[in-house]
Amino acid sequence: MNFEPRPENPFPKYIETYFTRCQAVCPKLRAIAGKWTFEDLIPGLSDFDARLIFADGVTVDEWSSMSIAVGKVHTELAKEVPGWARILEHLPGLNLAVGELTNPRFFYPEFQQWSYYLGDDGTIETIRGYLKEKPWTDRDEFFHLKKFSVYFGPYQRGIDPAVNIGPWESKYPLHSRFMHYFCPPVQSAVSLVRRRGIAGKLDALRQAREIFPNPDVIDMILEAVNRHYEAPEYYAEPRLTQIERQLEAYLRDVYRVLADHVTLIRIDPADEPEDLKAKVAAVQTDPVQRFYEGVKFSRFMKGRLLFYATPIAWFDTRWLIGIELGRIVPNFYTQPLKTFGLIRYKESLSPEQVLSRLEGRELPADICATYRQFAQLAARPLEDGKEKQRAFEVARIFDSVQIVIEALGELLYQELEHRTSK
Repeated sequence: MNFEPRPENPFPKYIETYFTRCQAVCPKLRAIAGKWTFEDLIPGLSDFDARLIFADGVTVDEWSSMSIAVGKVHTELAKEVPGWARILEHLPGLNLAVGELTNPRFFYPEFQQWSYYLGDDGTIETIRGYLKEKPWTDRDEFFHLKKFSVYFGPYQRGIDPAVNIGPWESKYPLHSRFMHYFCPPVQSAVSLVRRRGIAGKLDALRQAREIFPNPDVIDMILEAVNRHYEAPEYYAEPRLTQIERQLEAYLRDVYRVLADHVTLIRIDPADEPEDLKAKVAAVQTDPVQRFYEGVKFSRFMKGRLLFYATPIAWFDTRWLIGIELGRIVPNFYTQPLKTFGLIRYKESLSPEQVLSRLEGRELPADICATYRQFAQLAARPLEDGKEKQRAFEVARIFDSVQIVIEALGELLYQELEHRTSK
């Protein structure tokens, strides 16, 4: 096989450029973080899962305007530096104020897996100090059990197409299997054993080597990553299929070990992937946690969709748009409304029933009407060739989504404060 050599690491320049430009258009921006650790960013193959941290007191209108502004920064960089297409796969997914990051009520276990790169030193130290003292709880265990369950089982070919990879596409089969579909469950398994969130994927692999059976599997992966996947012997059949089976067998052995380290479910070594998913789904979780789980990712979705709708010859967005439109209705409409209904009205209501009770009272009727339109439009079947048009149409009415979500979050917060004060 012919491999494009490992490129010079673009991430330091990219992170600095991105943060500087975003800060120029978002005065309340205080810091930039990213999922995992710096060594996990594989040049040429990794994107950058940015997280932006803002000062407290951001209004819903400011979230909307910053979403558009960051979307423009993203678009400009994609046009200026075609070689950053892979890194620029999407806008920052999770964007929070400092007070949200340090409020136990809104804690999200993924916070423990972020690395902070640039920003206000006081802000970063405040967040790091809070997270360092945060004890391990059932919320952490559930988060990592759920993530393990998502990846438990055989690798599904075709699930992770090589999009915007460029000359390194020939290396993507190993990168996808190792870093995207094997490392996450191992990382969560190590977190469950250590009872703390492990931030780095490669660090988790090294720790897994000490904890779980079959260290030779870990050695194979670390060696391949170190070679930037220039291991031609791994790509041809039947070797590639054998590797997939090795990875699946490794996770099954890990699952058996976890029996001594989890409390929320009973692990049976004979469990199949569907058994584990059913057990995790049956765990009773805090409805407040369920409400915030999906809506956290809404604040820059308008800018993300506008970016995807922009024609850029060397940036393919068709598959990316399909992924987003496939999950934004459950995350930003169905789940938050149903969960809010359980908390506020103590009933299992449909999203429409909840919205109807709020309409004209806590929520303006025109906003509710546009919110319904969003749910209908985003859920419609997507025609080939019409992806960018649909992304633009959804983005055009997305402000209503953000208004409703922020309003529900504030109402929920008031409800919880009222209960606490009784």
